[in-house]
Amino acid sequence: MSFADFAVLYRTDAQSEALVEAFARSGMPFKKHGAGKPADDTVVRALLRHAAGAASRDALAAAAERLRRDTDAPDDAVLRLALQRLTLLAQSCAFDPARFADTLALASEADFFDPRADRVSLLTIHAAKGLEFPVVFIAGLEDGILPLIFGASDPVTLAEERRLLYVGITRAKDRLLLSRADRRMLRGKVREQAPSRFLADIERELLRQQKSELPRKRPEDRQLSLF
Repeated sequence: MSFADFAVLYRTDAQSEALVEAFARSGMPFKKHGAGKPADDTVVRALLRHAAGAASRDALAAAAERLRRDTDAPDDAVLRLALQRLTLLAQSCAFDPARFADTLALASEADFFDPRADRVSLLTIHAAKGLEFPVVFIAGLEDGILPLIFGASDPVTLAEERRLLYVGITRAKDRLLLSRADRRMLRGKVREQAPSRFLADIERELLRQQKSELPRKRPEDRQLSLF
């Protein structure tokens, strides 16, 4: 299989930052897509603000450097991805500022999806509608994330969330991997997470469960004495 045969799906774009960081560290090629417009992305808007209307490759790179020095600078992997996308878009407009601004305003996430690119796809379940991949990972199968609920749940919301999970599940052609965390940082606190209630609706015969342990710290290398 190639990298393009794999996709990682998630319920909300807020989950993507940790995934982008992990993929950037791993060295595996990846591309991130969302359901919204690139022009609405906070990192993209910050880059444009620092670029002050310029659309050249050098101006965008300099804007990224200035953004890195901000006290509230985004994760570097997220920043590099936003810079790469803006540079490609500016290049398609011959680096003309007016054309670049018009094109960005009308651009959607679908404009950045290239099925020929040999990269792992990271995208929300909403953005994955109409797409299929041989292997699909769905992250965050926990109550409060998928289904996305706050406080008391109502039948209409749960039905919509169930349909959304079905969309994610049916993106997989051959293999589907569902993952969840026992605890995670959520709204500023480390919280114990209950499994998604939707997991109970999947027949046990169709599931093979596996628990991943956190990697143990490797013992420090010790220089052996010759004496």
